[in-house]
Amino acid sequence: MKRMLFLFSALLALAAASCSVNDDEGEYYQYRLGIIEGSSTATFTILTDDGYRLKPTEFLASGYDIVDGKRVLVQFAIVSEAESAEIDYEVKVALIENVPVKTIITANEEVRDSLGNDPVSISALTLGNGYLNVQFSFYGQKAEKHYLYMVYDEEKQEKEGFITLDFHHNAHDDIKSSPYSGLFSFPLEQFEEEESGTIKFLFRSRKEDNSTFTHELEYKYGEVAEEEEN
Repeated sequence: MKRMLFLFSALLALAAASCSVNDDEGEYYQYRLGIIEGSSTATFTILTDDGYRLKPTEFLASGYDIVDGKRVLVQFAIVSEAESAEIDYEVKVALIENVPVKTIITANEEVRDSLGNDPVSISALTLGNGYLNVQFSFYGQKAEKHYLYMVYDEEKQEKEGFITLDFHHNAHDDIKSSPYSGLFSFPLEQFEEEESGTIKFLFRSRKEDNSTFTHELEYKYGEVAEEEEN
């Protein structure tokens, strides 16, 4: 089974689904999760998880490789509302970071034996653009020893009307000395049985006090999601 190594970043630890900062010039910078559309620095846009399409008119993140469909966390300031019907805002982009996209694992005997069940703190859970986003933190000494997995286990579907997903942390017996934070995006397409619909998810993980953290989410996709946006 392929292990999941995650991204550590001070930026990701700071930003949840959205937050904001002011720079020295008084500009109002925001963070959003989104998807890159296009592959050219001159023409690409960003579709945010809350449904806005951003067109960078100033791109300060030099050296970043624009890739169509890439999952990103973007820091930006709004320059103006766009005149085009297809674009919501023209923005100044200060920073873009790639967000790791991880597959939800379907459990079998081999998977169950290697998952681990170490504590992990959940900072934020959000849905957007077909992804479940999990911002998390834990304590450790060597970051490279820690692996995290999102698991669908047919034998643990205990709540009627919900798909239960378990977020597992395997610390590999690392020492708890320093805090680490990260962010993953998990595609939910594998659970879509029709072209449009609503799915209820029950998220579970183990907390630092060894109790179970649970959170319910309602995922809408296709025409159902479009109708809600309108």
